[in-house]
Amino acid sequence: MKKVKLVMVTALALVLFAGCKQKPQEEFTAELAKQSEMNAGSYSIVIDKMTISGEGEDARTRASMDLGAKMISGTKISGDYLKDSEKKRIAMDMNIDVLGQKIPMDFFMDQKKKSMYLSTDFMTETVNIMKEFNAEMAFDAKEIEKLKGKYVQMTEEDMKKNANNKTDTSLAYENFDWEFLGNYLNTLDSDSFEKKDDTIKRTFTKKDIKGYIDYAKENGSKEEKKAVKELEKNLDDLTKYEQTTTLNTKKHTQKTKMKIAAKNDDSTVSMDLTMNSQAKDSKKKITLPKSADTISMEEFQKILDDAQKNESLVSEEEFNELLDAIKQGRGQFTQAQIDQIKSTYKPYLTEEQFKQLEEALDQSIETA
Repeated sequence: MKKVKLVMVTALALVLFAGCKQKPQEEFTAELAKQSEMNAGSYSIVIDKMTISGEGEDARTRASMDLGAKMISGTKISGDYLKDSEKKRIAMDMNIDVLGQKIPMDFFMDQKKKSMYLSTDFMTETVNIMKEFNAEMAFDAKEIEKLKGKYVQMTEEDMKKNANNKTDTSLAYENFDWEFLGNYLNTLDSDSFEKKDDTIKRTFTKKDIKGYIDYAKENGSKEEKKAVKELEKNLDDLTKYEQTTTLNTKKHTQKTKMKIAAKNDDSTVSMDLTMNSQAKDSKKKITLPKSADTISMEEFQKILDDAQKNESLVSEEEFNELLDAIKQGRGQFTQAQIDQIKSTYKPYLTEEQFKQLEEALDQSIETA
């Protein structure tokens, strides 16, 4: 009798436990929510492969497209992030490994003021890459040096200008309703989620995106309905979408393998991505750059313009030969000739070189 009672109690406990146990999709949703609530972490994104195919292009155009896709393939973006929900700030450092160069990019976001601060340390490496593609492209190193240690402050107005006023530049994730997304995920079939030990995995397709759009149309708020309406407009251009996401509920990691393809005019861009992230809690605080260390978008653009405008198109050797010729011909130049030399060479010399030219010409007058 005791054995029968023990079996009955055990069976009842198993039934109760099974009834209380979360479904895989609920565990998946809960882990997503937990990771989004954690205020720090690390991430990496790798473009495993990119291809561009199209009809009607000539051989030269296809070759150019293939070369561009091959150069982008293998690009890796990695770094760390930190969030401050109370002050609505985000800090992120990023390293971009592309074409054998590592470009560092650090930025801060102030969601209350809707502004962004971008470190200019990336400019040196970016200029080097640009020169590789266009050997004739010139930048004055002294002008670029003015950006060292500075942050470009981009206001909401600046971001709207850069988007040509066609894009809503507000930070979308600021108002993203993760709970609503979780509610949609909980409607999915439990059997479509694969649970093993501490991991839960699911593969999402274009059908799931369409399902989310339909769910939002029926159950979403006014903002969500507006967002999915825009998403639906571009859904037909998405010719392939396959996203396999694996969550680890113990380590709080997320790994996603994605295969996507989208139409762009007469061509189709296909891309394979691998994304990894690990969330954690941190007590670190976010301090925005000081005013003395920031420059406006207008100042940043002016320095870039000056860096290109002032870069010498005359080599150092040619410039030294010019100075020697002026020195050897002291007393033989008229004022009209001196003015002509200045106006001729000014567009092709840096400020420092032009200053040296003026001094040499002035000395020639004194000698005469």
